[in-house]
Amino acid sequence: MKHESAVLARHDGFGSVTRCSHGRVHVRLGVTTMTLTDEEYVRFVAMLNDSAAKYESSPSVQDELERESFGRTPHQPSRRSRNDP
Repeated sequence: MKHESAVLARHDGFGSVTRCSHGRVHVRLGVTTMTLTDEEYVRFVAMLNDSAAKYESSPSVQDELERESFGRTPHQPSRRSRNDP
């Protein structure tokens, strides 16, 4: 039996998603390939959709870091004694 693939999506220079005649879905990003069953692929897409929705509505990581550090006392240099040069 000849091994064939159907391209589900392709973005040149980024990656692709194909479904092979063995019933697997291959998600390729650069040099990384994930080979998934149909059920795993559906769950993977659902997970990405969930994360994309949160990503769109959440503040950036930098905003989070700034918010966490807000109100903290900046580091104070140690005091030197009179005998220090």
